[in-house]
Amino acid sequence: MDEYYRIPDYPDHISSTAVLARMLDGLGFRFYWATEGLRAEDYAFRPAEDMMSVGELVTHVWSLMNWVSSSALRKPYEDPEDGPTAREGALGIIHDLRETLLAMGDGDLGRLRIRDKPFWNLINGPFSDALTHTGQINSFRRLAGNPVAGANVFTGEPPKGGKPGEE
Repeated sequence: MDEYYRIPDYPDHISSTAVLARMLDGLGFRFYWATEGLRAEDYAFRPAEDMMSVGELVTHVWSLMNWVSSSALRKPYEDPEDGPTAREGALGIIHDLRETLLAMGDGDLGRLRIRDKPFWNLINGPFSDALTHTGQINSFRRLAGNPVAGANVFTGEPPKGGKPGEE
């Protein structure tokens, strides 16, 4: 899935749904580059026994996005088999959520519920949590000796050379 190799063009209008879609674009881009080029040993890496491994974090990001999709949009996805499958699945769900939000009006957004809470809880709950865990993946990769390539998160441009180690 290369939708988030480069951040998508921003929406052509400002609305509540467009802002949330752009938040997902930022998550998708950051998650893409945090997980691009992970090796088997990276997926298994955990800095301490009581912490999630990189693979568990990737799967957790998938589960957060699946939770939003299945709760708010009534569109569940199949559980991933492993870390790379969870990576591709999470990126796909993020993209699907983005497209769904862009097709919605602000009134539709007001009717979204997650655990009987309004859409606001998507922001401070699973969306923020997924961003936090994406940052952990970045940090853990560095600790494992496979740092993330230097994508520009401000402009949404991929690193020079595109892939880790090609800068």
